[in-house]
Amino acid sequence: PARCCAATPPPPAPDRRCRPADHDDAMGRSDAADALDRYFRVSERGSTVAIEIRAGLATFLTIAYIMAVNPQILGAAGLPNNEVTAATALSSIIACTILGLFANLPFAIAPGMGMNAYLAFNQVLGGRSTPSQALASCLTASCLVALLAVVRALSVIMALVPNTVKLATVLGMGLLLSLIGMHTCGMVVPDEQTMVGMGNLLTVEVIVAGAGLALTTVLMRRQVKGAILIGIAAAAFALWGARNTWPTEFLALPVLRFYEPDFSMLMAGSPSAWSAVVAYTLVMVFDIGGALFGLSSLAGLLDDGGTVKGATVAYLASAAGSAVGALTGTTPLIISAESAVGIKDGGKTGLVALVVAGCFTASLGLAPLLQSLPAEATAPVLVLVGTMMMSEAANLDWHDMKVSVPAFLTMAVQPFTFSISNGIYIGLAFSAMLWVFSGDFLDTFRGWGRQLRSAAHPPTGDNPSQHLESLLDHGHGASVHSGTAGRAGSSGNVLPNYVRYSEPMGSPTVHATTGSPTMHTTLTHHVDNLDA
Repeated sequence: PARCCAATPPPPAPDRRCRPADHDDAMGRSDAADALDRYFRVSERGSTVAIEIRAGLATFLTIAYIMAVNPQILGAAGLPNNEVTAATALSSIIACTILGLFANLPFAIAPGMGMNAYLAFNQVLGGRSTPSQALASCLTASCLVALLAVVRALSVIMALVPNTVKLATVLGMGLLLSLIGMHTCGMVVPDEQTMVGMGNLLTVEVIVAGAGLALTTVLMRRQVKGAILIGIAAAAFALWGARNTWPTEFLALPVLRFYEPDFSMLMAGSPSAWSAVVAYTLVMVFDIGGALFGLSSLAGLLDDGGTVKGATVAYLASAAGSAVGALTGTTPLIISAESAVGIKDGGKTGLVALVVAGCFTASLGLAPLLQSLPAEATAPVLVLVGTMMMSEAANLDWHDMKVSVPAFLTMAVQPFTFSISNGIYIGLAFSAMLWVFSGDFLDTFRGWGRQLRSAAHPPTGDNPSQHLESLLDHGHGASVHSGTAGRAGSSGNVLPNYVRYSEPMGSPTVHATTGSPTMHTTLTHHVDNLDA
């Protein structure tokens, strides 16, 4: 009993004098982690540094195929593969670093698929310009996007271009990429009688490309990270083995070349050169704007007004990376849709973008290995990316002829003429024709007139119902936010989904989606059964 009741002596205190450096290191690491957490607001957004790093790695594994595909496509225009590989990595490093540090957004920025095919096959191989002249168009478009972002004019462009043309542009790019992939592996070949025809399906290239496409599809369906890279690697090994052309070099110092842009065609006012500038600019604006809204919504980073903090910096980051890319030998950069993989893995801050930048830095020395990849090994990726782009077709109302005809023309003209810009111009022109011939322009002019009268004679009185009807009818003081999830309406108008008032009575914020036939109102004042 005496032993049981005896007090247990406390354990000896650790001798901190023995290893003071360890304590200081731990404190330093803690302070650095806290500073990182505060700067990127990691804990505030419900994440951790470990989750952000993991999400960044997942994003890079999903988008790393661009390091192999981009040099293959631009190599057809005479740009050396090793130089394009370095340009792709360097431009992406700069853009992702700016985005992560100054916008704190969990996205990856890399050269856009479709624009590289446009430069190679339409501008250069089409005989419209030299590589230096085509890169001058890319540089001009990059500067134009940066200028529009600084003066905040991008929202005006997004509002003027019909949603029909925006969505159909993505569809057309998908068809164009798929056609290039099928032609690369030999599945589709030229034919004098029918323009195009079926190639020999029993060649090694077609069989390996088909098997690679099937493998990648299954892996993506099972959500295997790096599925596209695995598919490319499997097809490459199969072709190397069949041809006995195994690579002999794997690593080398990056080869970077600075091109001197040739502005002669732009200075001369060449329609083809300026057409390319407009095409690059519109594709950048559409892709970046759509990705910003969609990915930010997925990550829960939209504010109460439905806007994205750091959107201007995101445009500037893409423009800066695109300018560097144009000077080093690659096409403009956009926010990659593959960023959704990292977001689904928990990424919510700019640390994701910085991890992606670090991975691009590590891949700079892989130019010899990437250069040895057979072009047929990347063909399945083009078809698969085209397939994923076709999902935008669900957001179009194909039963409305004023929507479906401009959309179909925008989509079909791109692969048939091997030009993204041709599709955009045809779609815009036909949308304008239908706007005039259908009489919709009269409704637009009447709306402008009502807005002018409303501005000159604002509604008076304390009747909130009358005030709301006036606001919705005339657009006075209303801020409209249009989402991309809805379907494009026939006239491009946006139907309000719900209106939220706050005390005191003032201008409402109207959150809208396209194609919604109903309105639900929640008012702090007593307004019941208001039919808008």
